Formats: sequence, structure tokens, C-alpha cells
Amino acid sequence: MEPAFSTVILAAGNSSRMNSPKLFLPFDDKRSFIEKIIDTYIAAGIRDIILIINTDIEKKMKLMLSNNYQSQEIELVVNRNTERGRFYSIRLGLQHISSRFCFLQNTDNPFITKYLLGEMMKAAAIDKYVIPACRNKDGHPVLLSNDIVNKLLLLNGDDHNLRNELKCFSKVKVNWPYEYILANINTREEYRKYFSLCEVTAG
Repeated sequence: MEPAFSTVILAAGNSSRMNSPKLFLPFDDKRSFIEKIIDTYIAAGIRDIILIINTDIEKKMKLMLSNNYQSQEIELVVNRNTERGRFYSIRLGLQHISSRFCFLQNTDNPFITKYLLGEMMKAAAIDKYVIPACRNKDGHPVLLSNDIVNKLLLLNGDDHNLRNELKCFSKVKVNWPYEYILANINTREEYRKYFSLCEVTAG
């Protein structure tokens, strides 16, 4: 039986502004960003997890999954054409899902909680996408219906912007009181500033 929900975690970027892979940044004294993200989806009951990476981190990621997630069904997909851009990575991941709804999760925002994911899953609708919002600003992650996934996969070429493509579909907002859903951590300065000023909730 196909799962109701899955997630595609996008981690194939070069992290050029960070000068090291963002997904391995420490989230707390026990886990990296990527471990925090995976743990939260598992805690929310989502077992169908697809992780998109580049060739530079392939060995390290395989080792981490082997050591920490042997019992989980995490599918590792290597993007060997990262020069084709972010939308190529998105579609590469979406090709591997078989669920009715799919989260798209960036690694530069590890502040998701199982409660946020749960509220988004409650709001899921067949022909719509769901996004959390704080102070009327859209945050992360986004939850796509299978109808939207199929239409994204039919687009020609890689020169597309997900935000622009989603304008063609109806949006469901889940109001969320915590500003961390708006974060994008792309530089060392942003990382230090955010973690020094904000209380990190492991959720």
C-alpha cells in the first residue's frame, strides 16, 4: 500500500556561501542539521524519506545513514548534474515518490517540529499545497499533493522556479507562531547569529 506522506530532502547544493556542506552543521551537541531533519520526519510518522545529495558528500552520507538509520527506509539519490540547478534536484526527488502527498524540505532550515508537520498533514488537500506562515510570511517546508507533483514532473526543461510554478495552484496556509520557520541559513554569520539569538527546539 502506498504511503500517504513522504518527504524529499534537498541537500545537493554546493553550499558555496557556507564553505562547507550545510547539512552537516551542528544543530545541537548530538545531531547535525540533516540528522535533526530526518529524526523529526520519523517522529511525525513519515517513513518514506528521499534524500537528494551531490557526489561530494556521497561517501560521508552513506556512512552516516549506515551508522544511524539502518532500520529506516531512507532512499539516497545522488544528483550527478548539480549544474542543472535546484529545480532539477526537486524533480529528481519527486520522481522517486509514490505517496499522495510529499514534503519538500531544505537543509538550510532545520527548525521543523513534529507538531508543525502534523498540522500541515491535517491541512493536506488533493489539488492544493500547504505551507506554514508566520506574520503572513511563507515559511518552510512545503507540502505538495500528488496532483501538483505530477504537473511539476511534466514541465519541460530545468529553468523553472518552484515558487513561480506554485502560483498556478491553490495554497493552504498553516499559521504558525514561531519565526524560525522563516529562516534560511546560508552563511557562517547567519548560522552563528541565528543559533545565538534563538532558542532551538528539538521538537
